[in-house]
Amino acid sequence: MIVPPCLAAKSIAAVLPPQLLHTVAGPVLDRAPAAAQAGHWGTAMAQAGSQARAVTALVWLIGLAVFINCVDRGTLGIAAPRLKADLGLTATEYGMAASAFFWVYAPGQLVAGWLVGRSNAGWVLAAGLGLWGVATALTGLANGLLALVLLRLLLAVGEAVTFPALFKLIVDHVDAAPHGVANAATSVGLALGPAFGTLAGGLLLAALDWRWLFAIVGGVTLLWLLPWVATIRRLPTPADHGAAGGEGPTYLQILFTRAALSLSLAQVCWGFGLYFLVTWLPLWLVEVRHYSLADMAWIGALAFAAQAVAAMIGGQVNDLLLRRGLAPGPVRRGGAMLGTVMTAAGLAGIPLSDSQGALIAALLLAGFGIGIMHVCVNMMAQMFAGPSAVGKWTGVQNGFGNIAGIVNPLITGAIIDATGSYNAAFALAAGMPLVALFSLAVLVPRVVPIAWAQREGPSTVITSA
Repeated sequence: MIVPPCLAAKSIAAVLPPQLLHTVAGPVLDRAPAAAQAGHWGTAMAQAGSQARAVTALVWLIGLAVFINCVDRGTLGIAAPRLKADLGLTATEYGMAASAFFWVYAPGQLVAGWLVGRSNAGWVLAAGLGLWGVATALTGLANGLLALVLLRLLLAVGEAVTFPALFKLIVDHVDAAPHGVANAATSVGLALGPAFGTLAGGLLLAALDWRWLFAIVGGVTLLWLLPWVATIRRLPTPADHGAAGGEGPTYLQILFTRAALSLSLAQVCWGFGLYFLVTWLPLWLVEVRHYSLADMAWIGALAFAAQAVAAMIGGQVNDLLLRRGLAPGPVRRGGAMLGTVMTAAGLAGIPLSDSQGALIAALLLAGFGIGIMHVCVNMMAQMFAGPSAVGKWTGVQNGFGNIAGIVNPLITGAIIDATGSYNAAFALAAGMPLVALFSLAVLVPRVVPIAWAQREGPSTVITSA
């Protein structure tokens, strides 16, 4: 969790393919200014090369931003074994503090989707990250439940812009062919954040007070702004997607599509399992399996490390299958369905494990499933939405999806206090991905871009999507 951004980027780079520069930057080279055709090839190609490098840096930094996003929001779960006792919180009260983040984060997705559609998404992301870095650092000063809740709300305001902004940046600046790689970068960051956070944060917690943990993580977060500002200044101007189709669909139009509602249901259900692991796994490992903080850090990180590997494999396999002529819709739906089955099986196996080897196998299976599910669902959403709607669509889908972050800590905390056991909570977490499987198999329509310009209101959207 205290790994500097440069080392975090290297961690992400270690699982990304060497051909990334060519796949994401190639299309930019085709945008050389018209002046080059008039004899200014040197200047034009230099500008195109600079833009190509900026797009490549964009993909790396997007992955790093998601990494930081997940480290910062997950710090509460890492600190829980000591923070909960130090502040005198019950399981229900701790669940309330963990849930508070999503009270703002979930509806904030809608505002963020609207904002990135009307502003420079790069600068919106920079402002959000600056705010959540400060909120993370200040959490180390919390002296009770109220202060903890208020700082989690502030953290949520900053983090709410992340996915609407980064998906808008991917659609605007990364060619369609390597979308699997670009989305894998976000999913790798999503997984490596908790993995490194659990490992480094747990080791730091074993050596220092939990208050220092928040201060260090928040301070390191702000360092990301330095390369980001330099990169977004060099990005090419994105195509004006609104010219052909107006300003894109309204939120109401998106909400009334079968595709958005069914994908949102799937995201709520698989997200329930993910947030269970992020919020409660460290406590379960310490309180039930009696691992030390250091051992908890190593074992707890395994599920998220598997998630990172799965996300990268999923993105690469997706791009490979598309290059071989397979239709993107079935490929992405099939991958997401496979991920839900693996997630459910892994979550069910964790409390049933009777040895450390079996526990590790279950954690790896759950993490692998979450990684595949995440990257495939993201690509399905981007395909349905198209450039004119991706910001709002992401806001809608993530807004609904993060309802899981609101209800899981509250329900799980109440179950643990009422039963004195985690077993029922694990059973619920394992069952929810199966509901996602049903939604993906039955409710999600054929995965093709929606022709927003042909739609005049919510009623037409319901019947055709």
